[in-house]
Amino acid sequence: MSKESGLEARLDPPVDHTGEKAGLTVSVLAHLTLVAFFVVGLNWNTEEPAAFEAVLWSEMPANEPIAVQQPKPEPVPEPEPPKPVVETPPPPKPVEPPKADIELPKPEPKKKPEPKPEPKKPEPKPEPKKPEPKPEPKKPEPKIDPEVAKKLRQEELARIMGGAPNTGSTSAGTSRNKALYSDRIRQYVRSKLVFPGADTVDGNPEAVFEVKQLPNGEIVSITQKKSSGLPAWDSAVERALQRSSPLPRAEDGSVEPVLVLSFRPKDV
Repeated sequence: MSKESGLEARLDPPVDHTGEKAGLTVSVLAHLTLVAFFVVGLNWNTEEPAAFEAVLWSEMPANEPIAVQQPKPEPVPEPEPPKPVVETPPPPKPVEPPKADIELPKPEPKKKPEPKPEPKKPEPKPEPKKPEPKPEPKKPEPKIDPEVAKKLRQEELARIMGGAPNTGSTSAGTSRNKALYSDRIRQYVRSKLVFPGADTVDGNPEAVFEVKQLPNGEIVSITQKKSSGLPAWDSAVERALQRSSPLPRAEDGSVEPVLVLSFRPKDV
């Protein structure tokens, strides 16, 4: 029998206990949930109810007026008594000091400062005189050849003695011809003369110059014989003579080796 039972046991399929384990787990969870609800319910029901006090009256008391306490009125502050007026005593009269027997000298009044004299106005400065035009420097006199100078001396000597050697040109022998020649030279020099303001000169002063020239009319020397008293006029005439060299000849081609010429500022 033992052999047969063991054989049956081997032949029977194995029993599955998985369902039993799941049911056991669900049962345990259900019991735990119930226990939790019971605990919470007991704690909620065990709280003590609040106590209330009540007073029972056998008869209702008559309606009595309820005394209402009115607020006490605040005390009115008493007005302050008026302050006594203090009369100010009148100021004492100034006591005049006793007059001294000896009168003190009165202080001398202060002298007023004398007014400062006004500064004198500066006198107008005289206008400086306009500088007179400086005379032009004299041109150096040209050197005369000794032979030419000797010839000029001979001609001058012959003119003084009343005759002149033959110079290759006709000599101006008559005084009329000499006067015409001198006037011609004077007019020529005046054309070179520059002197503004001749009309403003007081009077008509005369300046006299001696002029020496070569046979060709070239001036070799200018000498002032008489001053006009007006330096500006004298210088202007001398400059005009220097510009006039060589001088023009006479109508017949002759020249005067020595000329004495006079010039006035207002002569035309």
